[in-house]
Amino acid sequence: MKDIIGIGLIGCGGISGAHLPQIEKAEGARLTALCDINPARLNAAGDKYGIPENRRFLDYHDLIACPDVDAVDICTPNNMHVPMCNAAIDVRKPFCCEKPLGISTEECEALRDRAKAEGILSMICFSYRFREAVRYARELVDNGEIGNVVNIYASYLKSSTYMPGRRLDWRFDKTIAQYGVSGDLGVHILDLTTFLAGDMDMITADIGTVIKQRKRLDSEELVDVTTDDWCHILARFKGGASATYSISRAMYGNNNHIIVEMSGEKGGLRFDLNNSKLEYRSSDMPIDKMREIEVPAEYRAGQTQTFINLLHGKRDKYIPTLDDAVKMQRILDAILESADSRSWVKI
Repeated sequence: MKDIIGIGLIGCGGISGAHLPQIEKAEGARLTALCDINPARLNAAGDKYGIPENRRFLDYHDLIACPDVDAVDICTPNNMHVPMCNAAIDVRKPFCCEKPLGISTEECEALRDRAKAEGILSMICFSYRFREAVRYARELVDNGEIGNVVNIYASYLKSSTYMPGRRLDWRFDKTIAQYGVSGDLGVHILDLTTFLAGDMDMITADIGTVIKQRKRLDSEELVDVTTDDWCHILARFKGGASATYSISRAMYGNNNHIIVEMSGEKGGLRFDLNNSKLEYRSSDMPIDKMREIEVPAEYRAGQTQTFINLLHGKRDKYIPTLDDAVKMQRILDAILESADSRSWVKI
């Protein structure tokens, strides 16, 4: 791999606003090309980041084939993730991809198996796994500081359903997103809790939609919303832990409220990912107290820098892999199955 890796980013919409500044600041890489199906959005990003017009593409195949692109960063709606990852594999280029990896377990398993067989480096963007509080919490759990995990409570709350004038963007269309708030927000805390407590065994879920019709993006026509606005889950882990999840984008008063609490047989931990504050209860403390602990600097990691380091041969031990992505896809599919059948579903 080159000393300076050329990164081509596909999808200049909202989430690219988190990716592009990280690429610009990263060591060992530079942004070399952009792609979006919306010319105005593409050119706005191209102008902002100084990408010449001959490396601004409307077709993602052209970006992936561009000789100035060594690796691909995929920031598109869910249904395009797997096709774009496969296109990168076709020309043997590494990729990182936004979550969830796809719209079904089957397509994600096939992609994972192909990437492994072809030896293509990759990463899935479970963004909160890079927070220092989460990484240090994993060390505490691995070192047996809280004992076997017994209970987990996790919530991810936003009020974005109620944004004034919000129309039917792709997140509200099942043919594009497949999953509602579980795949958009919930997948983050589902990944965090399995990262800390191991694999899930079974779940039961309840989902619902608050605003059932929205205007199309390009007209005043009202059409049905086909994904959910809230999702509540009970889960059992293979290690015996019981978990409760509350996920909603229909909770007034919340911007991006993420709380995870975990209790073991010896102690517990709690973190608020709005500020990466980590609280911890050790076995020598009162049972009703926790103390805030300072996370050592070495636990800090940047999402994009972690991907670039991987391409330079420096693999982070906590990097989210395609195996992790498939694990989440199985859970997301089980959520929909459980909500439809009103029953517990094995993962």
